[in-house]
Amino acid sequence: MPGYEIVEYRYVKPYKEDGVEPNEIKIGILDFLREIRNCPDGISPRSSFFIVGVEEALYMTASQERQSLAREIHRILQSSASLFVRKLIQVQIVCKGRIIRGDSLWVEYRGENLPIELIFGSTTAYNVRGITIYKTGYNLSS
Repeated sequence: MPGYEIVEYRYVKPYKEDGVEPNEIKIGILDFLREIRNCPDGISPRSSFFIVGVEEALYMTASQERQSLAREIHRILQSSASLFVRKLIQVQIVCKGRIIRGDSLWVEYRGENLPIELIFGSTTAYNVRGITIYKTGYNLSS
């Protein structure tokens, strides 16, 4: 199933010898959102993105505005679902903080619990060589 893979940075090669192979194009979340919003036709088919900074964008936002930002990121990503499927795009979301799944999915980063489930919706956890990877489709269930 094509979709987003969400993983902790510490589980990505070269930080973990038998870790997850990183996708080719490393880009920050804000730059990625700008690219898919302003120039989606410029994204090459079969591109593979390694997205960083989701937790930093949420952390740097005032706590009362985090839900609003998360929903806006969700909206932009969801609007690009058909593009990603059509062009066979691969997207890894890589978090520096610890990903925790309880009643919802969040990242523990710099002492804050940041609501990434508001961005990615329902996820499925997969265990690959002792590494938990969370996946969700590009349509982002709400």
